[in-house]
Amino acid sequence: MTEREELLRRLERVKALAERGVGGEKENAEALLNRLMAKYGISEEDIEDTAERDYFIRYHNFWERKLIVQIAYKHLGSGHCCGTVGTQSGRPHKKICVTCTPAQYIEIEADFEFYKAAWEEELAIFYSAFISKNDIFPPPELASPSDDDEIDLVRLEKLRAMMSGIDRRTRSKALPGSMEDDDDE
Repeated sequence: MTEREELLRRLERVKALAERGVGGEKENAEALLNRLMAKYGISEEDIEDTAERDYFIRYHNFWERKLIVQIAYKHLGSGHCCGTVGTQSGRPHKKICVTCTPAQYIEIEADFEFYKAAWEEELAIFYSAFISKNDIFPPPELASPSDDDEIDLVRLEKLRAMMSGIDRRTRSKALPGSMEDDDDE
């Protein structure tokens, strides 16, 4: 890709943000766009490109991959994204290829960052609910004191609600004479 193509790609992203942004974000993007267009002698016609391109979005795990695909489906419908494979190794890369316009790409990328953060927050609450529901804690003599004196009541209520939807699991003891068996004596 030439320097000009790279510059046009960046300006497309800034222009899309200037068109779709909110409040100060929109104003800052418009000011930046005008400065860059003047600096490099580029017109709006040069960057008003509605041609679809391939964009690659990196993910780190199975759930992030599913989230990207779902967001792309939300914005574009089916048939606009696919996984990528290494040319030499033949192994999958941790990137999803999304075929869309620059403006659509900005929306997809912004949604992905937003929902990824929300997913991680909810997953942390789910983890706590799962641990609590299944009582996966050490006996009192092995437990260390907790520094968590402050309890967020909203989070606690959410935790309780999540716990009510989780099935309690029990496992048979693998070894006779485990710590719990000693308590029965």
